Order: sequence, then structure tokens, then C-alpha cells
Amino acid sequence: MRAYGSDRVRPGDGEQFILLSRIPKRWTPRAAKTLTSAEFPGTAVLWEERYFEVVDAEPLPQGGARYVLEPWQEMHVMRTVDRYDESSEAERLVEYRDQLSRETKRKSAKVLAIFVGHLPHIVQEEIGRELGILSTRLTIVSTLPIYAIVIGLVLWIVTGIMAGTPRPLPVYLLTGYLFIESSFRFVVAWLIGRPIGSPIGTIAYLLYYFTIADRACAVSPFARERGSLVTISEAPEERKTSDALMMREALVTLLSPSDQARVAARFGYDYRHQSSIIAWMILVFSLIGIATSVQRGAVISFIVATFMATEQIYRLIVLRHGPAGSILGIAARPFVRKFL
Repeated sequence: MRAYGSDRVRPGDGEQFILLSRIPKRWTPRAAKTLTSAEFPGTAVLWEERYFEVVDAEPLPQGGARYVLEPWQEMHVMRTVDRYDESSEAERLVEYRDQLSRETKRKSAKVLAIFVGHLPHIVQEEIGRELGILSTRLTIVSTLPIYAIVIGLVLWIVTGIMAGTPRPLPVYLLTGYLFIESSFRFVVAWLIGRPIGSPIGTIAYLLYYFTIADRACAVSPFARERGSLVTISEAPEERKTSDALMMREALVTLLSPSDQARVAARFGYDYRHQSSIIAWMILVFSLIGIATSVQRGAVISFIVATFMATEQIYRLIVLRHGPAGSILGIAARPFVRKFL
């Protein structure tokens, strides 16, 4: 039997063939018979005018997958069928490269969300559609650095008041403006479920759009939102729940391991997505709290901040092997009760 593309084929036991593929294929292996379920045949693959069944599949350490195929047994019904030839492998390669490109862009968008979330809402919506990410998450992530700046400014103002050297009036105005603007954007994205840009991000995008952007490819900030002129049916309840879980996934990471396991069993939640990020964020703010408490001589806040910092260090160690809860899960639980 001939292999195509970068695949390699070698004989297995009896009439079996082992196919080593650099690109994973959407082939499902045979499900063996159990005490509670019947045998379920794997994908039927048409290979050189013969049908083969995928009886085993496993990922390779260096990437790709190893597939074991054997001649199709006539007693089985073909439920999923695929072809294995030169044209299908060429199409699979193009699709794989497109998938890698989308995944790279998706990761870049997540990393740059602190900036992308300030762009006009129509731009965030388009980026979310193209890369398969929630546009509201871009807005929410973009508010976090602003809150960090606000906290820094507040601490600076408090330090000046305690030292008898009050800060200039523009500092107070800037702090208040940043807090109000970020809180408004956060509430719109969190509760209403719509992305919203900031004035600075909108102005920056307008300058980009009217100067160096290729308008044939760039998203117009004045374009109507896609689908705004047609009636859109209400999303299925399952989709609503899935989107709601994505929005509140950061809160789920604070629940007890048993609660997180319950959410994982019902909705496919994976604690590895955000748990470490949330733990690091809490740790950073706790360390800031410790420093300011020492400076002000505040014993109670020092004890609380130290406890939180210690807990996050412990959680980061545990998260290497499994989920870890937090005392903050008590406050987070009411917001994620429907997932439990």
C-alpha cells in the first residue's frame, strides 16, 4: 500500500497496516465492546479502492499520529467514511496549515488582548469571529492593566497624603476617569455581553484606518455590525451555557477541586486554561498589599495579604498536578452556581 504526502506506512500483524502521519487526521479508532456497550467500528477509510477500518490511533511524541488499519469487516455498518489518496491529503495539508495559522493568530490575540480590547467594538467582533474567541473577553482583559494603573495611582495618592505632600489635581482626575471608564467597559462586557472599546483605542484605530491601513482588508469602524439587519434566532440553551461558562471560567478556578470536577464532567471545563493565570494575578496584588501594609503599618491588612499570597503560592504548586481551590471560592460560588 502506498502512503501519500509525508506519511509513512509499514506492515503490521497479519493484514494490518500501520500509518505514521505527520498531520493528525480526523479518524476515530474502534471502540471495543464492554459490559455496557457494543463494539463501535472506527472510521472507514477508502485506500486504493479498498476499505479499511481504523482500529487504533495514538499521538506521536514528536507530533502527528500513528494509525493502525485493517481490512473492513462486512458485518459492520460504515458510520464515518473518509478517503486516503493524494488529493485528500493535499486538502488535509491545506486545512492543517490554515488551522495552525488561526491558532497562532488566536494566541497572539489573547496575548495582545490588553491592547486589542481597546479597539472599536465592531473590530473586536470581527477579530472574535475570525479567530474563534469571545470578543467580550478581549474587552475584559484590556481593563485589567488599567485597574492595576488605578491601584498604583491610588497608592501613590495615599502615600502623598500620609507624607503631607498631596498630589496635583490632574492626578486625582486621571485616577477617577480611568476607574470610571474601565468599570463601565467591564460591566458592559460582563453583564450585557457586548465588547466595547475605549476612547484612546478608538482614536488610535481611526488614525490607523485613515492613514496606513489597506481599507480593502481592514475593518471599517463605521460598518454596521454583521447581522444587524436580519432577525437572528435565539441561541440554543446549551450554547448560552457554554458562553456563560467561558465568561466566568476565571471564577470557576477558585472553587474547590470537587466543584471544579463537577463542572468539568458537565461542561468539559479544563482547569489548566486559566487557573495559573488567575493565581498569579492574585499573588501579584497580594504582594502589592503586603508592601503597602508594611509601609502604612496596617497589621490586619498585612495578615490578610500574607495569607492570600501564601495560598496562591500553594495553589501554583498544586496546579501542576490538578485543580486547586481558594478561599475566594466562597465569594465566587454564587456567580457560578448554575454550573454546579
